[in-house]
Amino acid sequence: MYLTGLIHRRKLLDIAMRWLADDCRPGDGRFATEVFIFEKLISTPTGREFLQDINRAVHPGSVTSRRIAIKDDLRKAIVSASNPSSRHAWELFDRFAALPEEFFPGTPADFILTFGDDGALLGMVRFKRIRRIAEKASRRIADNLAGAIRKAAASLKGPRKSGGLAENCDGLVPPELSPAMIDLAEREVGRRFREYGLSFEPHHMRIDDLMGFKFVGTESELERIEAAIREHPRVRGVEREVHRGRYNDINLLVDLELPPAVEIIDRMKGWDWSEAGYRGLDEATLRRDFPNYVESGERTFRAEVILTTFEELVESEFGNAIHEQRVVEQRSSSAYAGRLAQNASFIVEYLLNLALSPTVEVERLPVKLWGRYLPDLYSQAVWSLYGFGQTSALFDAILLDPEWIPPDVHREPIYD
Repeated sequence: MYLTGLIHRRKLLDIAMRWLADDCRPGDGRFATEVFIFEKLISTPTGREFLQDINRAVHPGSVTSRRIAIKDDLRKAIVSASNPSSRHAWELFDRFAALPEEFFPGTPADFILTFGDDGALLGMVRFKRIRRIAEKASRRIADNLAGAIRKAAASLKGPRKSGGLAENCDGLVPPELSPAMIDLAEREVGRRFREYGLSFEPHHMRIDDLMGFKFVGTESELERIEAAIREHPRVRGVEREVHRGRYNDINLLVDLELPPAVEIIDRMKGWDWSEAGYRGLDEATLRRDFPNYVESGERTFRAEVILTTFEELVESEFGNAIHEQRVVEQRSSSAYAGRLAQNASFIVEYLLNLALSPTVEVERLPVKLWGRYLPDLYSQAVWSLYGFGQTSALFDAILLDPEWIPPDVHREPIYD
């Protein structure tokens, strides 16, 4: 998973690729843990300043902000905002009021909303949860494994080919492949990973929306907002794409430059690291490692920026393009869902759970890419990271609700 919103994105990708080859080394867990402690402290202040700067460049007057933790509160804020609303929007609002259970209530989220002095919703910044990072990374792996399986199946029918992943494999396992041939191809792909003959490059695994901004306005305001983004002193690159379909918007990938390393380090002097103690690292270790982490990382991070009208925002949260519904559709439309994809998903999620748990290092991985396992084994391995043994009640809870977490397990407020 090449998370472009991190300053140590390449090293995290290298660890993930080694883990797919069953190569877990001392220090991997400590690094992954520090990534998800340090990165929010490095990039979030710059992201908040960017959000406020763009709002102030287009909207005179005071700008206020509010943090929310569930999507219900975002939808309520949209309903309460003073932005002009069409009859269609009010019909959707009425439906939300009458049937809130149809709008995925209780979905956890981490947003900072910004409002103008007249109560208009101007924009927001969203921090992607770790579970969603794991899902997106797993889909990237599944798509690329599909291409690798196609190539392996072709090589088994003729001369064996070597090298990296095939490009332009259209990301699907062809339906005409028999189960026996898919099994042989899976074994071949697993062998190549095991022998370091196959890996994914950054562009195969790129995830650009760890931090995501959304600016709301009229068509003319959006033009001014885009111009303000391109002229912002911290912006070092912009890629533009226009979305048309179930909902419409302009999507920008923006590279933001961080302040000098010494400024970030000075800002964190006197920081209370004790809240990270539940992640298995003591304050002295975090205080000692933070300066080198900042100084050795990249100087920019990437964020997704969406420019949208209020009507299109309403459509994306209440209409036929509800974000959570799109997530459900993505989960059910994987290009390849065989055992390699399942095991790769387990491995990626295990790495990210290790980063969140009080366990810092593991001696071996519970799942190998080329193995065969029931989900119960993976669940047991994850819960052991949090100090829970295998009990009937615990595993019943996991099987009934995979996102269930006991109330005394601390949740990371930014990324999870």
